[in-house]
Amino acid sequence: MTGVDAKTNMNLDFDNFWTATDEYPILQWQVQDVDLSVSQPSIGEGETTSVTVELTLNDGSTVTASEVADYDSETAVASVSDGTLAANSVGQTELTATVAGESDTVTVEVLEPPNIEFSDAEFDTEAAVEGTTVDATVTYENTGGPGSETATVTVDGETVATETVHVDADSETTESVQWTAQRNGTVAVDGEPVGDLSIVAPEAITLESISLPDEAAQDSEYDIELEFNNTASHPVVDTVELRVNGAVGTTKTVEIGAGESTETITYAHDEQGTATHVVDHHSDDATGTVAIIAPAEFTLDELDAPETVTNGENGSVSVTVTNTGGAPDTQDLDLLVDGELVDTQSVTLDSGGSETLEFTPAVDQQGEVTVTIASADDELETVVESTAASDDGSPGFGGAVALAAIVLAVAVMRRH
Repeated sequence: MTGVDAKTNMNLDFDNFWTATDEYPILQWQVQDVDLSVSQPSIGEGETTSVTVELTLNDGSTVTASEVADYDSETAVASVSDGTLAANSVGQTELTATVAGESDTVTVEVLEPPNIEFSDAEFDTEAAVEGTTVDATVTYENTGGPGSETATVTVDGETVATETVHVDADSETTESVQWTAQRNGTVAVDGEPVGDLSIVAPEAITLESISLPDEAAQDSEYDIELEFNNTASHPVVDTVELRVNGAVGTTKTVEIGAGESTETITYAHDEQGTATHVVDHHSDDATGTVAIIAPAEFTLDELDAPETVTNGENGSVSVTVTNTGGAPDTQDLDLLVDGELVDTQSVTLDSGGSETLEFTPAVDQQGEVTVTIASADDELETVVESTAASDDGSPGFGGAVALAAIVLAVAVMRRH
């Protein structure tokens, strides 16, 4: 076989058995599914947006083929090249992506061209420690179809950040544009001056101490108070890093007031036990501990209701709620009739605390209904029946708001 024949045969083999992806060739039989998505399925004429084609392979892994997929659409409306969709004219088309014989289709709508105008911009930072992330906000107003605008932030005429802002049709959008503070000067957004930024050396701010609560509930937020000394004559934006039990918990940007200043950050830890907090701030650090205890758990018991209910009269339903968790908390208890919220009562309980609450629902119908009392953690339910009012004036549940109530057959179910 000649060299030309061998090359031709290799090409045929590739075409018959292999398919290209954005990353590497794969065998065609490996492709089990194709998922097509468009970043902006409704887009303004003349705009572009990204298209993603994800292949699911027979081993469960995924790979993208956005740039190499075969696309089919009404090209006068929208067309795709190398993973970018171009909105050519107003209309609607079905866009199909095919790889190795597998396809997916989405609907793309091209609307009138966007008409986006700069509306407003704000920058509230007076000074920042060098290397700190700062941000400005920009607002655009669009009186046309959906589209996008590129927001540009400059400091003394030098571009420090750009951000693509998508604006829906006939709407207004405000977006934050972030950059790393490295130079003094006038900050402008799209050429509009919005403030002046001063860069402060890290040595101007020192972290003096940390203050933490003695204990906090698992997965519940608590405050971490940080004492700083700021030798600058004005507030300064700076960054601190929080490590909990050796792992990075979060990085926070704080505005530190002039002189001695107390700033607060919030955090929630997801494991019970002693949590050691270390706050790193340039060359300073501060350490403190919090006992992370079991969260509150409001369990329900002793659902009590009358055995008969007369339509058009009032009765009562009571339930005992106990906090069997480790932390105090406040929760709402909801009364529902046939799945519809009828009443809510709030209760605050310490760990181990208990209280009995009484509800007085009303009924304006006959027949069996389901009455439920639920906390955030537990639920009790009973099937009840309301009967027609009699002439003897016997008591029962009372009417208002198309509700129902109480007990002929009691089936109490608990859900956790």
